[in-house]
Amino acid sequence: MTMLPTLPMISNESLTSYLNRAGSFHADMDVFKFLAFIGLSQGAAMAPKEDTMDRLSFLLGLPIDELEKMTFVPLGDRMRRFCGEVVHSEFANLEKTSFCPACLLEDGSPDSPSTGHRAGRIHWRIEHVRTCPVHEIGLVRRKNANHTEKFQLMSAVAPCDEALSSMVRSAPKQRVSKLQTYIMERLAGRAGPAWLDSQPIDLAARACEMLGVILSAGTHANLKLLTDVEWNDAGHVGFGYASRGEKGVWEALRLVVDRFEQADLRGGPQKVFGRLYQWLQFSKNKKAVGPIRDVVREFVLDNFPIETGSDLFGEPVEQQRVHSSYSLANLTGDHPKTINRAMVLSGLMEGNPDKVSASKVFDAKAGEAIMERIRTSIPVKHLPEFLNCNRVQAQQLVSTGVIPRLISDTKNVNGLLRQVALKDADAFLARFMGAAKRVKRASAGVTDVVSASEVARWPVIDIVNGILTGLFGTIELVEPSLKFKGILVDPVEVREALSREKSQGRVGLDQGARIIGMPNHGLSALAKMRNAHGAPYVVEHFEENSKGATIRLFDAEALESFRLEHVSLKEIAEQQSCSSKVMKMRLDARGVVPLAPKFELGRVWYRRRDLPTF
Repeated sequence: MTMLPTLPMISNESLTSYLNRAGSFHADMDVFKFLAFIGLSQGAAMAPKEDTMDRLSFLLGLPIDELEKMTFVPLGDRMRRFCGEVVHSEFANLEKTSFCPACLLEDGSPDSPSTGHRAGRIHWRIEHVRTCPVHEIGLVRRKNANHTEKFQLMSAVAPCDEALSSMVRSAPKQRVSKLQTYIMERLAGRAGPAWLDSQPIDLAARACEMLGVILSAGTHANLKLLTDVEWNDAGHVGFGYASRGEKGVWEALRLVVDRFEQADLRGGPQKVFGRLYQWLQFSKNKKAVGPIRDVVREFVLDNFPIETGSDLFGEPVEQQRVHSSYSLANLTGDHPKTINRAMVLSGLMEGNPDKVSASKVFDAKAGEAIMERIRTSIPVKHLPEFLNCNRVQAQQLVSTGVIPRLISDTKNVNGLLRQVALKDADAFLARFMGAAKRVKRASAGVTDVVSASEVARWPVIDIVNGILTGLFGTIELVEPSLKFKGILVDPVEVREALSREKSQGRVGLDQGARIIGMPNHGLSALAKMRNAHGAPYVVEHFEENSKGATIRLFDAEALESFRLEHVSLKEIAEQQSCSSKVMKMRLDARGVVPLAPKFELGRVWYRRRDLPTF
């Protein structure tokens, strides 16, 4: 039979506290006699299962959903349900006594909502709640002296009023952390930050604290010795970042890395992230940690040289993403100083080309490719022999960028990095000779490129560009072993075609791409794009050479105009002495949008007028 009248509930009151008041109200009994009277054990009152909840709802006249806001309902496998949230057992700190001394003193007044009874609040038992929001002082929290104290009868576990008054007088003000506010609002059914709301509340809370603790207390703080005040601060700090989702977590991790580097320390992710890393990497009981695991894992893989096959947070690394100068040196046998200089000067990594940093990293595949190019490179002075041309021609091919150096010419590049990749020299020769028609006997009037240059009175490099563009109808090859010298052209056609092209201010695809600083496919893609006014960025023409083959030509003036109005991400990064990756993040943060994705133009390009002042 339901006991009437129904005893009014107190906001956030625990079930054991309510049963204590109900015993006094309905039967003038203490809580333990009252439990015996209604046939309910102390254990069932502290951890009521579904049948117990149904019975209590009937006896006390309270709805089930209201009762579930007053206790942690056990679900098995160390899981509990509270306010509609399924949480791990650690969310409820049942091994400790917790209370606000100021609240208990107010409860003692006969005209208080509890009519003089000390009332336990259920949220005091939440591990991550450490501050009384009413009085803005820290909760008193200690280990239970015995098993009986798990019941949390406030008249038994808290000291006398005089001692409580002393606690209140000596208690310093303590802010309610943003994490605690979030927890209480979520338990009340209100929506919060999407990334945190997408995960179980206990995992979200733990993630905030573990992220915050390495920022507020230090990466290697002894977690067992941290005070409730320090944990409160950790939750506050961590929530500030985690509330902004993955982006916020990355910002926090980046801040930790920056502090580490500013302290001139060296080490891997465990040394950098300390307790956060250890929590995710070395958990013995395999407890769930939530999506922060994947966010931190992605950050570590993007910023530390983690080898393929390594175990990272319980999962093998499928592919190493980045190298440091030292990790790539271990792989290739090259000197770290050589690698560091090559990566910095190529724009793949920010840093000092003359000082190796263990913390600076770069894309693993791109870095390995650069070092492979360096290892197989040849000095410019060996190009004449490789191409079968003279020294002047070889130097012109390099100085004009037809065959690029390993690193673009800058004042810092010297020695090995001024060489050319064998792959690039091979690629030029393949395209150059591939433009010719293989014949058994040369046509009348054709001659080699150098001789044609003298007859037509046009520089050799212009003829080379014309051959690569397809400007000439007659390009023949009789003896492939002669390589460069084996290519034959008609001097008369050369003079007429180049005179016509230059008078119209046009250049071929190869030369146009070099003028603008893009790969060939980038210029091809740019020719199809339109600006905000619907006009093309560059003007492309299609003409026929003397043999009727279509060739592509571009207005040199339009290319120069584009170059004046636009700038590549690489150039911006070089001007600001940072890596392209870091500069891209800065520009993204300021809302600066590139012309097109990198894969379309070969590089990321911006309008100069859109750039902020750095």
